[in-house]
Amino acid sequence: MTSTHRVTATADIAQATAATNEICIAERCLYDAEVALHIAHQTQVDEWIAAAAERLHDAIVAHTEALHATHVH
Repeated sequence: MTSTHRVTATADIAQATAATNEICIAERCLYDAEVALHIAHQTQVDEWIAAAAERLHDAIVAHTEALHATHVH
């Protein structure tokens, strides 16, 4: 393996690792938003439910974008 190939392989690994980290962060945010919405429903406070639903929507969008950015489906 030449030096150029090693650099390219190292860059590819770093990029894949960064993409995986982004997906993991998006998955955690998605989970947290789902839990928050569940808790908000238990309070029966409409404003909290609406805010939690909006947060969940944003988390779904971010997760979808992270998946599409890495071409993982």
